[in-house]
Amino acid sequence: MFAGIEEVDWASMGHAYTESATDVPDLLWGLASDDPARRDIALDGMYGAVHHQGDVYDSTVACIPFLFELIATPTVADRDAIVGLLRSIAGETEPDPEQLGGIFEDEEEDAEWIRPFLDASALIRGRADFFLGLLDDPDAELRAALPGALAHLHSDPARVFATLRDRLSVESDAEAVRALARAIGRLAVDHAETLGAEAGPVLRDIVDHTTDPELRMTGLAQLARCAPSLLPENTAELAVDVMRLAYETKHGAEEEEKKAPEPERPRTDTMVSYLRELEAGHRKSVDADLADDLLEELHRALGDRTEERFDLLNEQLRSPDWGQRVAAVRMSGLLLTGWRAPNDLSVFLVAQQLLEEEPDLSERALGELSYVAPISGIVADVLAACVEEWDEEWEPGGWQRTLYGRALEALALQGDERAVPALVDVMAEGGDIPEYLAKWVEEIGPEAAAPLGPVLLRRLAALPSDDRSQDKGRLIDTLGVLAPAEALPLLIGLLQDEQGRMTVWSALRALTRYGRAAAEAAPRLRELVTDETTSTEVGLDAAEALWAVTGEVEPVLAVVRAGLDSDHWYGRSAALRILRSLGPAGAPLAPRLRELIAAHGTNAPEAVALWKVTGDAGAVLPALLSEWTATPRSRPATAACLVEMGPAAAPALPLIREELASVRRHNNDNSTGNMRYDVASDEALLRDCRTIVATLGD
Repeated sequence: MFAGIEEVDWASMGHAYTESATDVPDLLWGLASDDPARRDIALDGMYGAVHHQGDVYDSTVACIPFLFELIATPTVADRDAIVGLLRSIAGETEPDPEQLGGIFEDEEEDAEWIRPFLDASALIRGRADFFLGLLDDPDAELRAALPGALAHLHSDPARVFATLRDRLSVESDAEAVRALARAIGRLAVDHAETLGAEAGPVLRDIVDHTTDPELRMTGLAQLARCAPSLLPENTAELAVDVMRLAYETKHGAEEEEKKAPEPERPRTDTMVSYLRELEAGHRKSVDADLADDLLEELHRALGDRTEERFDLLNEQLRSPDWGQRVAAVRMSGLLLTGWRAPNDLSVFLVAQQLLEEEPDLSERALGELSYVAPISGIVADVLAACVEEWDEEWEPGGWQRTLYGRALEALALQGDERAVPALVDVMAEGGDIPEYLAKWVEEIGPEAAAPLGPVLLRRLAALPSDDRSQDKGRLIDTLGVLAPAEALPLLIGLLQDEQGRMTVWSALRALTRYGRAAAEAAPRLRELVTDETTSTEVGLDAAEALWAVTGEVEPVLAVVRAGLDSDHWYGRSAALRILRSLGPAGAPLAPRLRELIAAHGTNAPEAVALWKVTGDAGAVLPALLSEWTATPRSRPATAACLVEMGPAAAPALPLIREELASVRRHNNDNSTGNMRYDVASDEALLRDCRTIVATLGD
């Protein structure tokens, strides 16, 4: 084995940790070892040094022929892991020099960096035929690794598809068959025009005829990706059946350990006996952990098919299995924040987990209920009862991380005033200041949350003048929402340079919320606006506060003009925000807005600002409609603007109706991560869209 390995000039090569790759032969020999521990150490070394964080070096390229030799040797163990290593070295797609380059300023040095990536990819992909010859290898784990590698690396997808399809009828290993199905699905997605029509029926045939529940789930997930129109009508029911079998397998095994074995039932030549054996075989074939993974894979593959997804989620949330419900709660956050639920049932079932007296499950459920607070009013009574039940189970330090704190947060974010007495108690006891306390209070409303004012004011007044903590900013922000008259002198006193920029910034935002009630702050605000030494950021916030407090325009316009020309994103953003609040008073800056739009291209904030100051719907509507499609996150602000436009917004009706018909939330880019999307902005968008349709009609 490894003929010629000693002739390779390893010393002239390098990898992540050395310019001399003389340790690489030992790693390769380690992969060939009979000792499992040594093989693991060698594989770790390959990923940790020779292929560190996905990088490819000259020593990586030199390894490739020897890695293929290892895979070709039947006596070598863990060959499936080596296939995975080769896939990773080759890269997910053929490497693009433009994407890989730019690491080094020197062009020759940069080209030297790129070259191993190109060589490795070409070498591995050029030998992908080798994998076809191993599909009938006795090693089942190797056979399970090969279909994905072929779909990933082979240059002739049609040939690979035909080979994998034919292999389905002869493959005996369950995981290898699932790998075949996954690879066929990937080929169908990657080569939809040429293979999509052929792959769909193959996958549907798997779903219809397999007796392996996990293979059926795999087939469903791949169908959802490449041929959703071929999904069975009872997709959710089929998936739920796998969940049931997984639960019975796991808990049945636990029960079997507790009791003596029963005498084997004699087999009879009857349909009843056949069905009994088939069901028992199904149970034995289901791995509970794998079933959970397959269920999540199916969820993600179903994408916008929300009817099936919510049916599936609701069944998961009802499962008697704790693990399945934990997975369901996690999926509920992804689904409810990313897609628009047809009803409140899923939210109700998430809240129902709080009744199980399982702290970990309750904590997870409360976290997701906080994310979906704008649509979870149906469970407010449950949350209020939890706050009351857990009232004695917290300490001032870290109270938010307790079940009490999480329930209180979820209740407050719903805008439920029953959260106020509990918040007053926590703040009076010196509890940690929540990061988003101002948002909680904003949702509840300043009037209902007014009892919080005195205790928050006392805590702010008790802080040292040189305090720079986050608590100080959070207290100021929340008092700004409440706007109690007693806090005004203290807030005005914070507008001093020695308080620090963040404190001044928070105080200015708070005074903006006070509006005309903060008239006594006007002199200091004018000083900040007109003082040439004031930073652009503070000057803009002071100008916004001055406008809110006094309605003075001239000094504000000068600062806003400077903000529009700022090189910093905050300056431009703040200037546009102030212009939107100025309305017609900002008309003198309309020409400058038009210049910026002409120079840089339109974006929604600029178009909305131009509408606010001019009221010229015809000038901004085309830009707003263009941005609606190009920048989905702009839709809530745009829809609010369209509501104000009234009949002039009629050309937007097709887009508005399309939005209302969409099952996906506007800010959901369908990424594969664990993103929780902003439900509040999407719900506001939907309300405005409904208003527009109701107002303008047909």
